[in-house]
Amino acid sequence: MKYGIFRNILLFSFIIALPSCYQDLGNYEYKEINEIVITPGKYSFMPPAPGMTATVTIDPDVSQTMTEGTANLSYEWRRQVTAVSWETVCNDPVYNMEVTSADVSAINLIFAVTDTDLGITTYAEIQVIPEFAFSQTWFLLQNVNGQAVLGTVDGEGDARGVNPDISTQISGLSLTGSPKGLGINPFRRSNSIFSGMASYEILLGVFTSDKPYILNGSTLAEHSLNYFRLLYGKTVSGDMNSSPELMDGQRNGFAIIDDGRLWYAVPDEYSLMYAVNISDELGGGDTYRAEDLCHYTRSQHLLLYDGLGNRFLRYSNANDLGMGYSDRQSIVEGGSAEYETYLTGTRNNRDVIESIGEGNRPNVFDPENIPSGFVIDDMSRSTGDLMTNIVATGHTGNTLHIYEFCMYAMVEAAEGSATLPYCSNSWTVSAAGDLSVYPGRVPVTTSYYFTRTIFYAAGNNIYKVDLTVDSPSSELVWTAEDPSAVITGLKFKSDYEDIAYNGGSASGSYEYKGITHQLGAVVRHSDGSCDLAELALTAAGEIERNDAGEPEVLIFEGFTEVVDFVFSFRDIIN
Repeated sequence: MKYGIFRNILLFSFIIALPSCYQDLGNYEYKEINEIVITPGKYSFMPPAPGMTATVTIDPDVSQTMTEGTANLSYEWRRQVTAVSWETVCNDPVYNMEVTSADVSAINLIFAVTDTDLGITTYAEIQVIPEFAFSQTWFLLQNVNGQAVLGTVDGEGDARGVNPDISTQISGLSLTGSPKGLGINPFRRSNSIFSGMASYEILLGVFTSDKPYILNGSTLAEHSLNYFRLLYGKTVSGDMNSSPELMDGQRNGFAIIDDGRLWYAVPDEYSLMYAVNISDELGGGDTYRAEDLCHYTRSQHLLLYDGLGNRFLRYSNANDLGMGYSDRQSIVEGGSAEYETYLTGTRNNRDVIESIGEGNRPNVFDPENIPSGFVIDDMSRSTGDLMTNIVATGHTGNTLHIYEFCMYAMVEAAEGSATLPYCSNSWTVSAAGDLSVYPGRVPVTTSYYFTRTIFYAAGNNIYKVDLTVDSPSSELVWTAEDPSAVITGLKFKSDYEDIAYNGGSASGSYEYKGITHQLGAVVRHSDGSCDLAELALTAAGEIERNDAGEPEVLIFEGFTEVVDFVFSFRDIIN
Protein backbone atom coordinates (compact mmCIF):
# COMPACT_ATOMS: atom_id res chain seq x y z
CA MET A 1 0.00 0.00 0.00
CA LYS A 2 1.22 3.48 -0.76
CA TYR A 3 2.38 5.24 2.38
CA GLY A 4 0.28 8.34 1.74
CA ILE A 5 -2.88 6.26 1.61
CA PHE A 6 -1.74 4.37 4.70
CA ARG A 7 -1.35 7.59 6.66
CA ASN A 8 -4.75 8.90 5.57
CA ILE A 9 -6.37 5.68 6.69
CA LEU A 10 -4.54 5.87 9.99
CA LEU A 11 -5.74 9.41 10.58
CA PHE A 12 -9.34 8.45 9.85
CA SER A 13 -9.05 5.38 12.06
CA PHE A 14 -7.62 7.39 14.95
CA ILE A 15 -10.45 9.92 14.79
CA ILE A 16 -13.24 7.36 14.61
CA ALA A 17 -12.01 4.33 16.51
CA LEU A 18 -9.39 5.23 19.06
CA PRO A 19 -9.12 7.61 22.02
CA SER A 20 -7.64 10.97 21.16
CA CYS A 21 -3.96 11.39 21.84
CA TYR A 22 -3.30 13.12 25.14
CA GLN A 23 -6.96 13.07 26.14
CA ASP A 24 -7.40 14.79 29.53
CA LEU A 25 -9.80 12.90 31.82
CA GLY A 26 -9.58 15.25 34.77
CA ASN A 27 -9.15 18.86 35.78
CA TYR A 28 -5.48 18.77 36.67
CA GLU A 29 -3.20 21.66 37.54
CA TYR A 30 0.32 20.94 36.37
CA LYS A 31 3.02 22.36 34.21
CA GLU A 32 4.62 19.09 33.08
CA ILE A 33 3.04 15.91 31.83
CA ASN A 34 4.20 12.32 31.75
CA GLU A 35 5.17 11.73 28.13
CA ILE A 36 5.22 8.25 26.67
CA VAL A 37 7.95 7.70 24.07
CA ILE A 38 7.74 4.73 21.68
CA THR A 39 10.77 3.70 19.65
CA PRO A 40 9.30 1.16 17.23
CA GLY A 41 12.41 -0.50 15.78
CA LYS A 42 12.57 -2.24 12.41
CA TYR A 43 11.11 -5.65 11.65
CA SER A 44 11.16 -8.03 8.69
CA PHE A 45 10.52 -11.69 7.97
CA MET A 46 10.96 -14.36 5.34
CA PRO A 47 7.56 -15.80 4.36
CA PRO A 48 7.50 -19.49 5.34
CA ALA A 49 6.82 -22.37 2.98
CA PRO A 50 3.17 -23.14 2.12
CA GLY A 51 1.41 -24.84 5.01
CA MET A 52 3.95 -23.58 7.53
CA THR A 53 3.90 -20.59 9.90
CA ALA A 54 6.59 -18.37 11.41
CA THR A 55 6.60 -15.96 14.35
CA VAL A 56 7.87 -12.39 14.25
CA THR A 57 8.45 -10.79 17.65
CA ILE A 58 7.56 -7.09 17.65
CA ASP A 59 9.12 -5.53 20.74
CA PRO A 60 9.16 -1.70 20.66
CA ASP A 61 10.99 0.24 23.34
CA VAL A 62 8.56 2.19 25.57
CA SER A 63 9.75 4.83 28.04
CA GLN A 64 8.11 7.50 30.22
CA THR A 65 9.50 10.89 31.15
CA MET A 66 8.04 11.14 34.69
CA THR A 67 6.89 7.69 35.83
CA GLU A 68 8.88 4.62 36.80
CA GLY A 69 7.68 1.13 36.00
CA THR A 70 4.79 0.07 33.79
CA ALA A 71 1.93 -0.44 36.25
CA ASN A 72 0.16 2.61 34.82
CA LEU A 73 0.36 1.42 31.20
CA SER A 74 -2.03 -0.55 29.01
CA TYR A 75 -1.34 -1.73 25.48
CA GLU A 76 -3.24 -2.37 22.28
CA TRP A 77 -2.01 -3.74 18.95
CA ARG A 78 -4.09 -3.34 15.81
CA ARG A 79 -3.36 -5.00 12.49
CA GLN A 80 -4.71 -3.70 9.20
CA VAL A 81 -7.14 -6.16 7.64
CA THR A 82 -8.52 -4.22 4.69
CA ALA A 83 -7.94 -0.77 3.24
CA VAL A 84 -10.38 0.71 5.79
CA SER A 85 -10.51 -1.76 8.66
CA TRP A 86 -8.29 -2.87 11.53
CA GLU A 87 -8.57 -5.57 14.18
CA THR A 88 -7.19 -5.74 17.69
CA VAL A 89 -4.72 -8.62 17.83
CA CYS A 90 -2.87 -8.24 21.12
CA ASN A 91 -2.94 -6.38 24.47
CA ASP A 92 0.59 -7.12 25.64
CA PRO A 93 3.68 -4.93 25.41
CA VAL A 94 5.22 -7.43 22.99
CA TYR A 95 3.36 -8.82 19.96
CA ASN A 96 4.36 -12.25 18.70
CA MET A 97 2.88 -12.05 15.22
CA GLU A 98 2.26 -15.22 13.24
CA VAL A 99 2.87 -15.07 9.49
CA THR A 100 2.15 -17.56 6.72
CA SER A 101 3.15 -18.02 3.10
CA ALA A 102 0.21 -15.77 2.15
CA ASP A 103 1.87 -12.78 3.85
CA VAL A 104 3.72 -11.39 0.87
CA SER A 105 3.05 -7.67 1.41
CA ALA A 106 4.07 -5.27 4.16
CA ILE A 107 1.98 -5.76 7.33
CA ASN A 108 0.75 -2.50 8.85
CA LEU A 109 0.37 -2.27 12.64
CA ILE A 110 -0.69 0.39 15.13
CA PHE A 111 0.78 0.14 18.63
CA ALA A 112 -1.14 2.17 21.22
CA VAL A 113 0.20 2.72 24.74
CA THR A 114 -2.12 4.38 27.29
CA ASP A 115 -1.24 6.02 30.61
CA THR A 116 -4.29 4.80 32.51
CA ASP A 117 -3.74 7.34 35.31
CA LEU A 118 -4.00 10.32 32.97
CA GLY A 119 -5.94 8.81 30.07
CA ILE A 120 -3.20 9.72 27.61
CA THR A 121 -2.62 7.47 24.59
CA THR A 122 0.45 7.53 22.36
CA TYR A 123 0.56 5.74 19.03
CA ALA A 124 3.25 4.30 16.80
CA GLU A 125 2.95 3.11 13.21
CA ILE A 126 4.92 -0.06 12.58
CA GLN A 127 5.46 -1.84 9.28
CA VAL A 128 6.72 -5.39 9.17
CA ILE A 129 8.38 -5.99 5.84
CA PRO A 130 8.58 -9.34 4.04
CA GLU A 131 11.94 -10.10 2.48
CA PHE A 132 12.21 -12.09 -0.73
CA ALA A 133 14.94 -13.53 -2.84
CA PHE A 134 15.07 -12.52 -6.51
CA SER A 135 13.14 -9.26 -6.05
CA GLN A 136 15.13 -7.65 -8.91
CA THR A 137 16.46 -10.42 -11.11
CA TRP A 138 17.10 -11.36 -14.72
CA PHE A 139 16.27 -15.03 -15.32
CA LEU A 140 17.98 -16.62 -18.33
CA LEU A 141 16.90 -19.96 -19.82
CA GLN A 142 19.84 -21.77 -21.42
CA ASN A 143 20.38 -24.80 -23.62
CA VAL A 144 23.29 -26.72 -22.09
CA ASN A 145 23.96 -29.89 -24.08
CA GLY A 146 20.29 -30.18 -24.96
CA GLN A 147 19.03 -29.62 -21.42
CA ALA A 148 17.20 -26.61 -19.98
CA VAL A 149 19.19 -24.75 -17.32
CA LEU A 150 18.01 -21.63 -15.49
CA GLY A 151 20.51 -18.88 -14.68
CA THR A 152 20.27 -15.49 -12.96
CA VAL A 153 21.75 -12.04 -12.73
CA ASP A 154 20.49 -10.95 -9.33
CA GLY A 155 20.38 -7.54 -7.64
CA GLU A 156 21.44 -4.04 -8.63
CA GLY A 157 24.59 -2.34 -9.87
CA ASP A 158 27.70 -4.00 -11.23
CA ALA A 159 28.48 -6.18 -8.20
CA ARG A 160 25.59 -8.56 -8.76
CA GLY A 161 25.32 -12.25 -8.23
CA VAL A 162 25.69 -14.18 -11.49
CA ASN A 163 24.64 -17.82 -11.28
CA PRO A 164 24.45 -19.94 -14.45
CA ASP A 165 22.49 -22.73 -12.71
CA ILE A 166 20.36 -21.22 -9.96
CA SER A 167 17.39 -23.60 -9.69
CA THR A 168 19.50 -26.67 -8.90
CA GLN A 169 21.42 -24.85 -6.19
CA ILE A 170 18.51 -23.00 -4.56
CA SER A 171 15.60 -25.43 -4.72
CA GLY A 172 17.26 -28.64 -5.81
CA LEU A 173 15.09 -28.60 -8.93
CA SER A 174 16.78 -30.04 -12.01
CA LEU A 175 14.84 -29.11 -15.11
CA THR A 176 14.22 -31.86 -17.63
CA GLY A 177 13.87 -31.49 -21.37
CA SER A 178 15.23 -28.95 -23.81
CA PRO A 179 14.40 -25.25 -23.25
CA LYS A 180 11.49 -23.58 -25.00
CA GLY A 181 10.81 -20.27 -23.24
CA LEU A 182 10.10 -18.23 -20.12
CA GLY A 183 7.04 -16.37 -18.85
CA ILE A 184 6.41 -14.10 -15.88
CA ASN A 185 3.49 -12.82 -13.84
CA PRO A 186 4.77 -10.42 -11.15
CA PHE A 187 1.22 -9.66 -10.02
CA ARG A 188 -0.41 -12.97 -9.23
CA ARG A 189 -2.88 -12.11 -6.46
CA SER A 190 -2.30 -14.33 -3.43
CA ASN A 191 -5.04 -13.11 -1.07
CA SER A 192 -8.79 -12.70 -1.25
CA ILE A 193 -10.22 -9.88 -3.35
CA PHE A 194 -12.31 -8.99 -0.29
CA SER A 195 -9.26 -8.22 1.83
CA GLY A 196 -9.06 -4.74 0.29
CA MET A 197 -5.26 -4.67 0.06
CA ALA A 198 -3.87 -6.78 -2.73
CA SER A 199 -0.97 -9.09 -1.93
CA TYR A 200 1.06 -10.23 -4.90
CA GLU A 201 3.46 -13.06 -5.56
CA ILE A 202 5.57 -13.80 -8.60
CA LEU A 203 4.91 -16.78 -10.84
CA LEU A 204 7.77 -17.79 -13.12
CA GLY A 205 6.96 -20.01 -16.08
CA VAL A 206 9.87 -22.18 -17.26
CA PHE A 207 8.83 -24.13 -20.33
CA THR A 208 10.74 -27.16 -21.63
CA SER A 209 10.05 -29.93 -24.12
CA ASP A 210 9.17 -32.21 -21.19
CA LYS A 211 7.17 -30.00 -18.88
CA PRO A 212 5.69 -26.52 -18.38
CA TYR A 213 7.12 -25.63 -14.94
CA ILE A 214 5.34 -22.99 -12.83
CA LEU A 215 7.75 -21.84 -10.12
CA ASN A 216 7.46 -19.59 -7.09
CA GLY A 217 9.44 -16.54 -8.15
CA SER A 218 11.11 -16.19 -4.72
CA THR A 219 11.99 -19.77 -3.83
CA LEU A 220 12.14 -21.34 -7.32
CA ALA A 221 10.23 -24.29 -5.93
CA GLU A 222 7.40 -25.70 -8.03
CA HIS A 223 4.21 -23.80 -7.20
CA SER A 224 0.99 -25.50 -6.12
CA LEU A 225 -0.62 -23.71 -9.08
CA ASN A 226 0.83 -26.02 -11.68
CA TYR A 227 0.23 -25.47 -15.39
CA PHE A 228 -2.77 -27.76 -15.63
CA ARG A 229 -4.33 -26.22 -12.55
CA LEU A 230 -4.03 -22.79 -14.16
CA LEU A 231 -5.40 -24.04 -17.50
CA TYR A 232 -8.06 -26.00 -15.65
CA GLY A 233 -10.11 -26.59 -18.78
CA LYS A 234 -7.40 -28.91 -20.04
CA THR A 235 -7.64 -30.99 -16.89
CA VAL A 236 -11.42 -31.19 -17.10
CA SER A 237 -11.33 -32.32 -20.73
CA GLY A 238 -8.47 -34.75 -20.16
CA ASP A 239 -6.13 -32.83 -22.43
CA MET A 240 -2.74 -33.15 -20.77
CA ASN A 241 -0.85 -31.79 -23.76
CA SER A 242 0.86 -28.46 -23.35
CA SER A 243 2.46 -26.03 -25.75
CA PRO A 244 3.02 -22.76 -23.87
CA GLU A 245 4.18 -19.93 -26.11
CA LEU A 246 3.68 -16.84 -23.93
CA MET A 247 2.86 -16.06 -20.30
CA ASP A 248 2.18 -12.49 -19.28
CA GLY A 249 0.52 -10.99 -16.21
CA GLN A 250 -0.33 -7.56 -14.90
CA ARG A 251 -2.44 -6.22 -12.04
CA ASN A 252 -5.79 -6.81 -13.66
CA GLY A 253 -5.32 -9.90 -15.74
CA PHE A 254 -3.26 -12.99 -16.47
CA ALA A 255 -2.77 -14.42 -19.96
CA ILE A 256 -1.18 -17.56 -21.37
CA ILE A 257 -1.00 -18.53 -25.03
CA ASP A 258 -0.98 -22.30 -25.44
CA ASP A 259 -0.69 -23.70 -28.95
CA GLY A 260 -1.99 -20.44 -30.37
CA ARG A 261 -5.04 -20.20 -28.11
CA LEU A 262 -5.54 -17.48 -25.50
CA TRP A 263 -6.20 -18.54 -21.91
CA TYR A 264 -7.14 -15.78 -19.50
CA ALA A 265 -7.72 -15.32 -15.76
CA VAL A 266 -9.22 -12.37 -13.93
CA PRO A 267 -7.20 -11.02 -10.97
CA ASP A 268 -8.34 -13.00 -7.98
CA GLU A 269 -6.56 -15.54 -5.82
CA TYR A 270 -7.96 -18.53 -7.72
CA SER A 271 -6.09 -17.73 -10.97
CA LEU A 272 -8.56 -19.86 -12.90
CA MET A 273 -7.85 -19.53 -16.63
CA TYR A 274 -10.41 -19.87 -19.39
CA ALA A 275 -9.91 -20.70 -23.04
CA VAL A 276 -11.14 -17.69 -25.01
CA ASN A 277 -13.06 -18.08 -28.25
CA ILE A 278 -13.07 -15.81 -31.27
CA SER A 279 -16.35 -14.19 -32.33
CA ASP A 280 -18.61 -16.08 -34.73
CA GLU A 281 -18.26 -13.24 -37.22
CA LEU A 282 -14.52 -13.94 -37.38
CA GLY A 283 -14.76 -17.73 -37.55
CA GLY A 284 -15.83 -18.79 -34.07
CA GLY A 285 -14.27 -21.18 -31.55
CA ASP A 286 -10.51 -21.48 -31.76
CA THR A 287 -10.14 -20.50 -35.43
CA TYR A 288 -7.31 -18.08 -34.74
CA ARG A 289 -3.67 -18.30 -33.75
CA ALA A 290 -2.51 -15.82 -31.12
CA GLU A 291 1.20 -15.17 -31.72
CA ASP A 292 1.69 -12.19 -29.42
CA LEU A 293 -0.34 -9.94 -27.15
CA CYS A 294 -0.15 -6.88 -24.94
CA HIS A 295 -2.34 -5.66 -22.09
CA TYR A 296 -3.30 -2.12 -22.96
CA THR A 297 -4.60 -0.74 -19.70
CA ARG A 298 -4.79 -1.77 -16.07
CA SER A 299 -8.22 -3.06 -16.95
CA GLN A 300 -8.89 -6.43 -18.54
CA HIS A 301 -8.15 -5.54 -22.16
CA LEU A 302 -5.77 -7.21 -24.61
CA LEU A 303 -4.55 -6.52 -28.11
CA LEU A 304 -3.31 -9.62 -29.90
CA TYR A 305 -1.90 -10.60 -33.25
CA ASP A 306 -3.68 -13.45 -35.06
CA GLY A 307 -1.14 -15.19 -37.28
CA LEU A 308 -3.81 -17.41 -38.85
CA GLY A 309 -5.84 -14.45 -40.08
CA ASN A 310 -2.84 -12.10 -40.44
CA ARG A 311 -4.59 -9.40 -38.39
CA PHE A 312 -4.71 -7.55 -35.10
CA LEU A 313 -7.67 -8.29 -32.82
CA ARG A 314 -8.80 -7.23 -29.37
CA TYR A 315 -10.19 -8.93 -26.30
CA SER A 316 -12.09 -7.14 -23.54
CA ASN A 317 -13.15 -9.07 -20.46
CA ALA A 318 -16.07 -6.78 -19.64
CA ASN A 319 -18.32 -9.59 -18.39
CA ASP A 320 -15.87 -11.38 -16.12
CA LEU A 321 -15.81 -14.38 -18.48
CA GLY A 322 -19.50 -14.91 -17.93
CA MET A 323 -18.94 -16.07 -14.38
CA GLY A 324 -18.62 -14.62 -10.93
CA TYR A 325 -16.17 -14.96 -8.06
CA SER A 326 -18.31 -17.54 -6.27
CA ASP A 327 -18.40 -19.67 -9.44
CA ARG A 328 -14.62 -19.76 -9.67
CA GLN A 329 -14.40 -20.48 -5.95
CA SER A 330 -16.80 -23.39 -6.38
CA ILE A 331 -14.80 -24.87 -9.24
CA VAL A 332 -11.44 -24.61 -7.52
CA GLU A 333 -12.58 -25.72 -4.09
CA GLY A 334 -15.24 -28.23 -5.01
CA GLY A 335 -15.07 -29.06 -8.71
CA SER A 336 -18.59 -27.98 -9.61
CA ALA A 337 -19.92 -30.21 -12.40
CA GLU A 338 -22.14 -27.39 -13.64
CA TYR A 339 -19.17 -25.26 -14.56
CA GLU A 340 -17.02 -28.08 -15.88
CA THR A 341 -19.19 -27.96 -18.99
CA TYR A 342 -18.41 -24.25 -19.25
CA LEU A 343 -14.69 -24.89 -19.03
CA THR A 344 -14.71 -27.58 -21.71
CA GLY A 345 -16.23 -25.09 -24.12
CA THR A 346 -19.77 -26.45 -24.41
CA ARG A 347 -21.10 -23.34 -22.74
CA ASN A 348 -20.37 -20.12 -24.59
CA ASN A 349 -18.15 -17.47 -23.09
CA ARG A 350 -19.80 -14.09 -23.03
CA ASP A 351 -16.52 -12.40 -23.91
CA VAL A 352 -14.85 -13.25 -27.18
CA ILE A 353 -11.95 -12.02 -29.29
CA GLU A 354 -13.25 -9.33 -31.62
CA SER A 355 -12.29 -7.24 -34.61
CA ILE A 356 -10.66 -3.90 -33.87
CA GLY A 357 -13.57 -2.33 -35.75
CA GLU A 358 -14.17 1.26 -36.68
CA GLY A 359 -17.61 2.23 -35.44
CA ASN A 360 -17.94 5.96 -36.03
CA ARG A 361 -14.20 6.52 -36.23
CA PRO A 362 -11.77 5.82 -39.08
CA ASN A 363 -8.59 3.79 -38.70
CA VAL A 364 -5.34 5.14 -40.09
CA PHE A 365 -4.55 1.65 -41.41
CA ASP A 366 -6.50 -1.57 -41.83
CA PRO A 367 -5.57 -3.78 -38.85
CA GLU A 368 -6.94 -6.82 -40.67
CA ASN A 369 -4.93 -6.35 -43.85
CA ILE A 370 -1.27 -6.74 -42.88
CA PRO A 371 1.44 -7.28 -45.56
CA SER A 372 1.89 -10.84 -46.81
CA GLY A 373 4.78 -12.62 -45.12
CA PHE A 374 4.58 -10.37 -42.06
CA VAL A 375 6.27 -11.76 -38.92
CA ILE A 376 5.24 -10.21 -35.60
CA ASP A 377 8.28 -9.29 -33.51
CA ASP A 378 6.98 -7.39 -30.47
CA MET A 379 3.96 -5.70 -28.91
CA SER A 380 4.83 -3.24 -26.13
CA ARG A 381 3.54 -0.07 -24.54
CA SER A 382 4.82 3.32 -25.57
CA THR A 383 3.84 6.89 -24.81
CA GLY A 384 1.72 8.65 -27.44
CA ASP A 385 -0.21 11.89 -27.71
CA LEU A 386 -2.80 11.22 -25.01
CA MET A 387 -1.70 8.24 -22.97
CA THR A 388 0.21 4.99 -23.16
CA ASN A 389 -0.38 3.25 -26.49
CA ILE A 390 0.67 -0.07 -27.94
CA VAL A 391 3.35 -0.15 -30.59
CA ALA A 392 3.29 -3.42 -32.54
CA THR A 393 6.33 -4.16 -34.69
CA GLY A 394 6.94 -6.86 -37.25
CA HIS A 395 8.99 -7.33 -40.38
CA THR A 396 9.02 -8.60 -43.94
CA GLY A 397 12.51 -9.20 -45.26
CA ASN A 398 14.66 -6.28 -44.14
CA THR A 399 11.71 -3.91 -43.69
CA LEU A 400 10.16 -3.05 -40.33
CA HIS A 401 6.40 -2.49 -40.20
CA ILE A 402 5.32 -0.52 -37.13
CA TYR A 403 1.73 0.03 -36.02
CA GLU A 404 0.32 2.13 -33.21
CA PHE A 405 -2.95 1.47 -31.42
CA CYS A 406 -4.61 4.15 -29.28
CA MET A 407 -5.65 2.65 -25.96
CA TYR A 408 -7.42 5.87 -25.07
CA ALA A 409 -9.79 5.19 -27.95
CA MET A 410 -10.21 1.45 -27.48
CA VAL A 411 -11.28 1.69 -23.85
CA GLU A 412 -13.32 4.84 -24.59
CA ALA A 413 -11.93 6.19 -21.36
CA ALA A 414 -12.94 9.82 -21.46
CA GLU A 415 -14.95 12.48 -23.18
CA GLY A 416 -13.64 13.01 -26.68
CA SER A 417 -12.14 9.54 -27.05
CA ALA A 418 -14.97 8.48 -29.37
CA THR A 419 -13.53 10.66 -32.13
CA LEU A 420 -10.07 9.08 -32.00
CA PRO A 421 -9.02 6.25 -34.34
CA TYR A 422 -8.34 2.87 -32.80
CA CYS A 423 -5.38 2.42 -35.14
CA SER A 424 -3.67 5.75 -34.93
CA ASN A 425 -0.43 5.46 -36.93
CA SER A 426 1.69 3.17 -39.07
CA TRP A 427 5.24 3.40 -40.38
CA THR A 428 7.47 1.44 -42.76
CA VAL A 429 11.20 1.65 -42.04
CA SER A 430 14.17 0.07 -43.80
CA ALA A 431 16.24 -1.68 -41.16
CA ALA A 432 19.95 -1.07 -40.76
CA GLY A 433 21.99 -4.24 -40.69
CA ASP A 434 20.94 -7.66 -41.91
CA LEU A 435 17.76 -9.05 -40.35
CA SER A 436 18.23 -12.38 -42.12
CA VAL A 437 20.50 -13.51 -39.26
CA TYR A 438 17.23 -14.10 -37.38
CA PRO A 439 15.33 -17.13 -38.74
CA GLY A 440 12.16 -16.05 -36.91
CA ARG A 441 11.50 -12.98 -34.84
CA VAL A 442 13.77 -9.96 -34.80
CA PRO A 443 14.67 -8.67 -31.29
CA VAL A 444 12.45 -5.58 -30.89
CA THR A 445 11.15 -3.80 -27.79
CA THR A 446 10.07 -0.51 -26.25
CA SER A 447 8.42 0.82 -23.09
CA TYR A 448 6.06 3.59 -22.06
CA TYR A 449 9.07 5.63 -20.89
CA PHE A 450 9.75 6.50 -24.53
CA THR A 451 7.58 8.58 -26.82
CA ARG A 452 7.03 6.65 -30.05
CA THR A 453 10.48 5.08 -30.09
CA ILE A 454 11.33 1.43 -30.75
CA PHE A 455 14.61 -0.42 -30.31
CA TYR A 456 15.76 -3.37 -32.40
CA ALA A 457 18.87 -5.48 -32.91
CA ALA A 458 20.68 -6.48 -36.09
CA GLY A 459 23.85 -8.51 -35.72
CA ASN A 460 25.94 -7.04 -32.91
CA ASN A 461 24.22 -3.63 -33.03
CA ILE A 462 21.25 -2.09 -31.27
CA TYR A 463 19.34 0.62 -33.13
CA LYS A 464 16.48 2.95 -32.29
CA VAL A 465 13.77 4.35 -34.53
CA ASP A 466 12.26 7.70 -33.53
CA LEU A 467 8.69 7.68 -34.83
CA THR A 468 8.03 11.31 -33.92
CA VAL A 469 9.97 12.66 -36.92
CA ASP A 470 8.61 12.98 -40.45
CA SER A 471 10.85 10.30 -41.96
CA PRO A 472 11.82 7.76 -39.28
CA SER A 473 15.13 5.98 -39.80
CA SER A 474 17.52 3.77 -37.83
CA GLU A 475 20.03 5.33 -35.43
CA LEU A 476 22.82 3.33 -33.80
CA VAL A 477 22.57 3.07 -29.99
CA TRP A 478 25.21 0.48 -29.01
CA THR A 479 27.60 -2.04 -30.54
CA ALA A 480 28.86 -5.20 -28.84
CA GLU A 481 32.66 -5.43 -28.80
CA ASP A 482 32.71 -8.84 -30.50
CA PRO A 483 32.12 -8.13 -34.22
CA SER A 484 31.01 -11.72 -34.82
CA ALA A 485 28.44 -11.67 -31.99
CA VAL A 486 24.70 -11.62 -32.59
CA ILE A 487 22.26 -9.92 -30.21
CA THR A 488 19.50 -12.51 -29.92
CA GLY A 489 17.21 -10.87 -27.37
CA LEU A 490 16.10 -7.37 -26.32
CA LYS A 491 13.82 -6.63 -23.38
CA PHE A 492 13.31 -3.74 -21.03
CA LYS A 493 13.04 -4.74 -17.42
CA SER A 494 9.43 -3.57 -17.67
CA ASP A 495 7.42 -1.96 -20.44
CA TYR A 496 5.00 -0.29 -18.02
CA GLU A 497 5.36 -0.94 -14.27
CA ASP A 498 8.18 0.45 -12.12
CA ILE A 499 9.65 -0.43 -8.72
CA ALA A 500 8.78 2.00 -5.91
CA TYR A 501 11.03 2.43 -2.89
CA ASN A 502 11.91 4.85 -0.08
CA GLY A 503 8.26 5.62 0.63
CA GLY A 504 6.82 6.88 3.87
CA SER A 505 7.56 10.57 3.70
CA ALA A 506 4.96 13.04 4.94
CA SER A 507 3.76 13.49 1.37
CA GLY A 508 3.54 9.74 0.85
CA SER A 509 5.73 10.04 -2.24
CA TYR A 510 7.97 7.28 -3.57
CA GLU A 511 11.19 7.16 -5.49
CA TYR A 512 11.37 4.83 -8.47
CA LYS A 513 14.03 2.53 -9.87
CA GLY A 514 13.49 3.51 -13.50
CA ILE A 515 13.32 -0.05 -14.78
CA THR A 516 11.27 1.08 -17.79
CA HIS A 517 14.44 2.54 -19.35
CA GLN A 518 16.90 -0.21 -18.38
CA LEU A 519 17.40 -2.37 -21.46
CA GLY A 520 18.63 -5.95 -21.37
CA ALA A 521 20.31 -7.58 -24.37
CA VAL A 522 21.48 -11.17 -24.83
CA VAL A 523 24.76 -11.22 -26.77
CA ARG A 524 25.61 -14.60 -28.29
CA HIS A 525 29.18 -15.33 -29.38
CA SER A 526 30.21 -17.70 -32.15
CA ASP A 527 31.21 -20.41 -29.63
CA GLY A 528 27.71 -20.42 -28.12
CA SER A 529 28.63 -18.54 -24.95
CA CYS A 530 26.35 -15.65 -24.04
CA ASP A 531 26.54 -12.39 -22.12
CA LEU A 532 23.78 -10.29 -20.67
CA ALA A 533 24.31 -6.60 -21.44
CA GLU A 534 22.31 -4.05 -19.47
CA LEU A 535 22.00 -0.53 -20.86
CA ALA A 536 20.63 2.48 -18.97
CA LEU A 537 18.95 4.77 -21.49
CA THR A 538 17.89 8.41 -21.49
CA ALA A 539 14.45 9.63 -22.57
CA ALA A 540 16.00 10.31 -25.99
CA GLY A 541 16.98 6.65 -26.29
CA GLU A 542 20.69 7.27 -25.85
CA ILE A 543 22.97 5.52 -23.37
CA GLU A 544 23.24 7.38 -20.07
CA ARG A 545 26.69 8.42 -18.91
CA ASN A 546 28.07 8.59 -15.38
CA ASP A 547 29.84 11.54 -13.80
CA ALA A 548 33.08 10.49 -15.48
CA GLY A 549 31.41 10.53 -18.89
CA GLU A 550 31.50 6.75 -19.26
CA PRO A 551 28.49 4.95 -20.77
CA GLU A 552 26.36 3.07 -18.26
CA VAL A 553 26.57 -0.39 -19.79
CA LEU A 554 27.08 -3.49 -17.64
CA ILE A 555 28.16 -6.86 -19.05
CA PHE A 556 27.49 -10.13 -17.21
CA GLU A 557 29.25 -13.20 -18.61
CA GLY A 558 29.09 -16.93 -18.04
CA PHE A 559 25.95 -18.17 -19.83
CA THR A 560 25.46 -20.77 -22.56
CA GLU A 561 23.07 -20.62 -25.53
CA VAL A 562 20.44 -18.38 -23.92
CA VAL A 563 17.05 -19.23 -25.43
CA ASP A 564 14.91 -16.68 -23.55
CA PHE A 565 15.13 -14.23 -20.66
CA VAL A 566 12.78 -12.20 -18.44
CA PHE A 567 13.11 -9.69 -15.62
CA SER A 568 11.38 -10.53 -12.33
CA PHE A 569 10.57 -7.77 -9.85
CA ARG A 570 8.39 -6.69 -6.95
CA ASP A 571 6.68 -3.38 -7.54
CA ILE A 572 7.40 -2.02 -4.03
CA ILE A 573 10.65 -2.55 -2.16
CA ASN A 574 10.88 -1.00 1.29
